[in-house]
Amino acid sequence: MSKDKIILTDRQKDVLKEMANICAGNAATSLSQLLNRKIEMNVPQVDFMPVSSVPEAVGGAEALVVGVVFQVFGDAPGVILLLFPQPDARVLASILTGKYDSSKVFTEMDQSAVKEASSILSGAYLNTLTSFTQLGLIPSTPSIIIDMAGALIDGILIQLAAVTEYALLIDSEFVDEEKSVRGHFFLLPNPGSLESILSSIGA
Repeated sequence: MSKDKIILTDRQKDVLKEMANICAGNAATSLSQLLNRKIEMNVPQVDFMPVSSVPEAVGGAEALVVGVVFQVFGDAPGVILLLFPQPDARVLASILTGKYDSSKVFTEMDQSAVKEASSILSGAYLNTLTSFTQLGLIPSTPSIIIDMAGALIDGILIQLAAVTEYALLIDSEFVDEEKSVRGHFFLLPNPGSLESILSSIGA
């Protein structure tokens, strides 16, 4: 593999896209049941990228984001990171809580709502990845971080001892009757985990 870019086979691209669409459908169903109204999810992009490029994908290193972080344990350990530009996180919280705070303060209720949505989304993605790869994957409880994208990624890499070189990006768009929210789902697998995932979906 190149140090700068993972070259996916057509088979791997097709499987990743299919997996992402199934995940989005499952997550949308769960959110719709939770809120008792229709929520749709779209997946405009699926790709692997160097972890160093993650801040660029969410608006630049100085973009203020809300990040929800899960450790992944099991056969392919790593980290799940969901990043929302702060305005999108506030809109997502308003969809979930039915309240919008014009003071621009990201309240504890907002944080709890975004963590709940992120838990549903990460659970849907991990369950689908498990069914496609037959790998056992277990998420931790989530933690939420509000910071600039560059500083957030640097902190996670320090936590991981900088062993993770690549991230699987699955863009996600939440849509209800009136609003849409763009979020970014990243799976940061450990090096051995990346080989296991690519091997499984390439079979």
